[in-house]
Amino acid sequence: MSAARRKTQTQTDRPTRSAQPTWIGVIVIVVAGAAAFSNSFSGVFVFDDRNAIASNPSVKTLWPLTTAMNAPRDTTLAGRPVASLSFALTYALAPADARDVFTTGPGVPDATLVDRFQRNLWIYHAVNLGLHLLTALTLFGVVRRTLRTPVLAPRFGEQADLLSLAIATIWVVHPLTTSAVTYIVQRVEVLMGLCYVLTLYCAIRAGSVGSGFGRTSRRWSTAAIVACALGMGTKETMVTAPIVVWAWDHLFLGSHRRRGPLYAGLAATWLLLAAIMSLAPRSASVGFGLEGVSPWAYLITEAGVIAHYVRVAFVPWPLSLDYEWPIARSLAEALMPATIVASLLAATVWGLIRRTPWSFAGVCVFLILAPTSSVVPIVTEVAADHRMYLPLAAIVACTLLAATWLVQRFHPPAVRAGALGVTATIVVGLGALTYVRNADFSSQERVYAKDVATGPFNARARSNLASVLIDQGRIAEAEPLLREAIRLKPNYADAYANLGVAYVVKGRSQEAIPLFERAVALAPGHPTVWRNYGETLTSVGRFADAARVFRNVLPSSPDDPDLLEGLAWILATAPDAGVRDGKTAVELARRAAQLTGETAPNVLDTLAAAYAENGQFSEAVATAERARALAGSQDRSDQIQQLELRLDLYRHRQPYREPQK
Repeated sequence: MSAARRKTQTQTDRPTRSAQPTWIGVIVIVVAGAAAFSNSFSGVFVFDDRNAIASNPSVKTLWPLTTAMNAPRDTTLAGRPVASLSFALTYALAPADARDVFTTGPGVPDATLVDRFQRNLWIYHAVNLGLHLLTALTLFGVVRRTLRTPVLAPRFGEQADLLSLAIATIWVVHPLTTSAVTYIVQRVEVLMGLCYVLTLYCAIRAGSVGSGFGRTSRRWSTAAIVACALGMGTKETMVTAPIVVWAWDHLFLGSHRRRGPLYAGLAATWLLLAAIMSLAPRSASVGFGLEGVSPWAYLITEAGVIAHYVRVAFVPWPLSLDYEWPIARSLAEALMPATIVASLLAATVWGLIRRTPWSFAGVCVFLILAPTSSVVPIVTEVAADHRMYLPLAAIVACTLLAATWLVQRFHPPAVRAGALGVTATIVVGLGALTYVRNADFSSQERVYAKDVATGPFNARARSNLASVLIDQGRIAEAEPLLREAIRLKPNYADAYANLGVAYVVKGRSQEAIPLFERAVALAPGHPTVWRNYGETLTSVGRFADAARVFRNVLPSSPDDPDLLEGLAWILATAPDAGVRDGKTAVELARRAAQLTGETAPNVLDTLAAAYAENGQFSEAVATAERARALAGSQDRSDQIQQLELRLDLYRHRQPYREPQK
């Protein structure tokens, strides 16, 4: 038996090679992917990009590494140190004059500001696309080697290069990957995907006889473990990678001999993930008991979500960035998709037990989706296309191999020759859809308008679109959207908060205050809403009330620079001496300046006002001059005039006071 096993493994390492050189496949994959995503570089910052990147102080420093790898709690990068570090590296690589430009601002943007904004965007998209292409190339290698195993080589071995090329190319241009590649912060998914596929590839190489069981094999095993550890530090979905490696061995290698050290090393990376998760970095959005969603309700809801994922894998249109999927109230609501998903899961388990190769696709789909689509509720994002980034590859591979088997079995060679043309047509068609989908990311308005169009009951999409319209001064268009959002979801805090902002912009601040009060009552842990509430109170002259609002929320968000700056401004400039506290204002403003890397003109403006209130006029002048210079370099013409007026006061040793209202 041992001799026969050695012979079988030798066949794995000396497969029949096709005439197509590997480098042609590499070129085809890269060119196809680059063409499909060539217009993704204009994709703006949307949704979680703002909190996880634009307002995240940890990405604005590379040293110490502990800072760069420690994103604020309850953001997309929280508890994902490797992903967080990748964004810090990207920030450092961005042009120095553009790296802090994350928006073109409201109204008609200045051409120079637009240019800097686009140059900043370019580096983020370039890194995302580069990681996507690397993942596709690694996938090409995994599929190619899998098709040359003794289990599959008799049927697919001679076509391994062409089939693996087709699978990787279809996947790399598929529109379903746009939500991971073009949605900037979802680099988390892409980077995890690369680590996941790389772990499997290195494990496959480590098990080949050609590399022996000596030094080379140990190097590949070490590489697999390192890739797995990096993935664990990127996204929790990586938790299933060691199991997928075992499943590949079980189905294609037919033996687990001498793989114990590799399995032990991969399993050890779970300790790293456990240590990260013990800190509960995203406890406001992930976990049990949130918003009254039970594990059972989430599980049956996800049955419908998974059925949707399968549909868009085959018919990827229309797509949405924000589905706001409703939670199922009973099994009856999800009975049909639950039956389908349960049947597929049962077939996968049966196939795994019987060691049928096709079951590996099901293993990959269900295991990769399990962390996000089973019993642990993710209440802020019940359904998200980016979760299908890797499972899509398994579906594409299974579908194409099944089609190839049918052609081989039932059709003559002439028909087989046409398969190449059909595959090319599919690639071109999917690439065209991806190109069109990328165009939706060219502005926040287009992204959210598409979500509204595809989600007639999506309150969040309406609120997000209204927020963009408010920034553009289109209040008349924003108000109906917000009122409809409140009708659809009466307890939706963001809709009340955005309607309050709309009222403030229209000069109806007094009417906005009850809306903000309602919003903070519904979402007491939402610092942005508290900040808007406090600023509105300030605008109507209720400085003491505003200070209480900021003090109320700061303990739960002690490192929020906007909250720190907002309270510091009140303590430095309130007309009522009983409210002012220069010393505390300086401490708060210094902390805000530190968190923003001293690159925000408004924060330095507040720090200057705090210095003046504390009697430190030389520091106030120097800081105000820096704020004015920054405002000039960032084309903040609206701030420059006010900064110059205050600077003149400080030079005459006078603090700035807000007017009494």
